[in-house]
Amino acid sequence: MPPPTGGGDGDAAEAAELSEVHTALLNSWRDSRLDLKLRKKGWQTQPFRFAADLVESLSKRVAEDCKSSGKTLTAAQYVDAAMARHLPSSIDEQLQLAEDFLVSRDSDVGTGQQGSHRVSPEVYAIASDLPNALRREGHARTAVHVYSGALDRFLAELDAAGPLGKINAPRR
Repeated sequence: MPPPTGGGDGDAAEAAELSEVHTALLNSWRDSRLDLKLRKKGWQTQPFRFAADLVESLSKRVAEDCKSSGKTLTAAQYVDAAMARHLPSSIDEQLQLAEDFLVSRDSDVGTGQQGSHRVSPEVYAIASDLPNALRREGHARTAVHVYSGALDRFLAELDAAGPLGKINAPRR
């Protein structure tokens, strides 16, 4: 018999509907909490700058998902999941992501809004050097567009997948 997936009627149906993006978010939520509770200190704080409207959209989505799922989600867990899914490791791919984001916004992005978020070691390994790596390649002030592109794609995936609902984090 499979393990239970939640606490209400329709759990089997909800588990079958768990999308990749919801799974990524719930994995980030679980891993972040385990890191804190077990004091592993594997997750590190990283500054990110995002387009201001994305910060607002992220905040609204976190609040909606907290209510629908009953979980204490944080923006950092969404940022971690977004970067894990969409932040490329190569400069060429990062520049393409930035370009795609800028084109989708008709180049009207502004300077963005900065915040710091705890992220997994895998995300930190890429994100921590990204602004300097871009600067070394002659693309200073481009990280905001790269980070925003990754978050924008993730939020679009979440919108397409619908509300989070009362589902437990998947086991690996």
